[in-house]
Amino acid sequence: MLRVSQLVVLALAAAGAAAAPCPEHDRGTLEEWRCFGEVEFASRIEGEDDFGARFVVFANGERLYEKREAAATKARLMGAAWRIYRGFEREDSTVIGRHDPFLFFEFALMTPFVALAASGAAPSALPAGVTEVRYTVDSKPIGMMREIGVRSVRGEIERNGGDYRFTAQTVGNVATGLLAMSVRGRWSADPLEPLPDSMRLDGWQYHCPPASVDVRGNHRAVPPGVTLGEVRRGWKGSCG
Repeated sequence: MLRVSQLVVLALAAAGAAAAPCPEHDRGTLEEWRCFGEVEFASRIEGEDDFGARFVVFANGERLYEKREAAATKARLMGAAWRIYRGFEREDSTVIGRHDPFLFFEFALMTPFVALAASGAAPSALPAGVTEVRYTVDSKPIGMMREIGVRSVRGEIERNGGDYRFTAQTVGNVATGLLAMSVRGRWSADPLEPLPDSMRLDGWQYHCPPASVDVRGNHRAVPPGVTLGEVRRGWKGSCG
């Protein structure tokens, strides 16, 4: 089940991030940040473990999702016709049924948007160096921030070319009252080069269709020596 702390500042679902190049209608707007190659962040709430995530759109369209918690890091790397996994346990081993360990990414990509919106400027309009971020309910853009339940934001965004680093203290509305969150992270407008074909997949897993109503435990270890290039060229692990 998703924790409230993963959703509070992220309550407006992201419509899915687009890889570069940036759609013309997003240029010069607050939506421009979604034309990224990489987003990475970590959050902290008093009394809870730190939580982090990384999302990458590679230059060839492949995507990487990483979910980082104190207990473990889980990852999913996928192309147009394949997916491989790392760090999955029995209860994580399906993206078909009631549980998807990466569902939170539909919300998590709002994190840099909150800091950016509090700055009141589109990414390309931010000057090089550090921009102070301050927002209260009396600031603009009032409508958007109120819609997603953000009461206040304090922090900064540092721009270096197409790389943006941000830190923020946010207070937002949740069902039980107010929740304060500390967030730090970065996003980049520059798409990353794909991982090399020669990358060995020791420690990674592949998915097999469930053989019964129990959809758990269906990830199998990739055999030693298999490379990412082989997966891209159609390698399929045995599910017998």
